[in-house]
Amino acid sequence: MTRVTNPASRLTRFAALLAVLGGAALLVQCYLTVSHQIELGKTFGFGVVMYTGYFTITTNALCVAVAFAHSPWGAQKSRLSILREPWVVTCATASIVMVGAVYHVLLSHLYQQEGLQAVCNRILHYTIPPLFPLLWWFAVPRHSLVWSDAWRILSYPLAYLVYLIARGEMTGLYPYFFIDVPRIGYPQALLNAAGLSAVFIAAGLLLIAVKGTVRPPLPTPAN
Repeated sequence: MTRVTNPASRLTRFAALLAVLGGAALLVQCYLTVSHQIELGKTFGFGVVMYTGYFTITTNALCVAVAFAHSPWGAQKSRLSILREPWVVTCATASIVMVGAVYHVLLSHLYQQEGLQAVCNRILHYTIPPLFPLLWWFAVPRHSLVWSDAWRILSYPLAYLVYLIARGEMTGLYPYFFIDVPRIGYPQALLNAAGLSAVFIAAGLLLIAVKGTVRPPLPTPAN
């Protein structure tokens, strides 16, 4: 007898895998970052501030939260329903794709990792970015997005940019060279941010187009 596997069950199991894999990498990376800063004579709080300043970290955390909401542990929890909204899943997908793309194009040559650091780097930059769009593909129904969702999708990276600038003004810490205000100045930093935002919007629009933007017609009442 042929066993039929429920697609929803496959989705929740895959989401659980992403949540566990990404969550474990984030926890280990947090430990490594904070420990390294303490070794340099900094405080625990400083280590946490350093850790949370990276778009890689905040975006992978968002993806872990979305994956958990679709997993067997979170799929039935109503308080997590916002994380199952099509535009939120799409926002996380566009963001994690940007994480992988920007790292490969602009940042990968700047770092040499070993041991656990290398493992975390592989998961956060090379594993979750290509796998998470698969969750998006099966979790987001067709015709569940409209063009105006692009602005909601952009809300997360814009919020991160505001946080990054405020954090930089208070601490002088900027995690990426292309947004390092003390070194390149506000005009260039904002120009770089605008360029990345344009690419992000294009990625969001592409995802919306892939899923279709026309709502299915309402059924006609029977006479």
